Amino acid sequence: MENYLSFHHIGIACRDIEATKPFYIAQGYVASETVFDPVQSVNICFLDKAGMPRIELLSPIGVDSPVVRTLETSGVAPYHICYEADDITVAISRLKSQHFVLLKKPVPACAIGGKAVCFLYSKNVGLVELVEK
Repeated sequence: MENYLSFHHIGIACRDIEATKPFYIAQGYVASETVFDPVQSVNICFLDKAGMPRIELLSPIGVDSPVVRTLETSGVAPYHICYEADDITVAISRLKSQHFVLLKKPVPACAIGGKAVCFLYSKNVGLVELVEK
């Protein structure tokens, strides 16, 4: 099977972006503006540094936020890995054939310019986010 996904970012669940962000800035990362995503019920901040993986900090807004459970069980921790796909529908189909479960149909992500995103889960891999190029 040809390579159909490319790395986009690592998502890290945190309680407070403003408390977590300074560590990455001290390592030379540059932070984006923090954005509220009402669909996911999280605040999001991207951190970029040349030659290093892009990092997304996610902090929950309310008890219905999907990152609350991670914070309760693991504390501040990696939450997901995001991959970019030329065609998100094809990527979903291929991941399903590898026993991933689609958790929610693609929705526009305000923190990524309205691009379609979705999450899939595999007990052998964990949580994967897809973003359409």
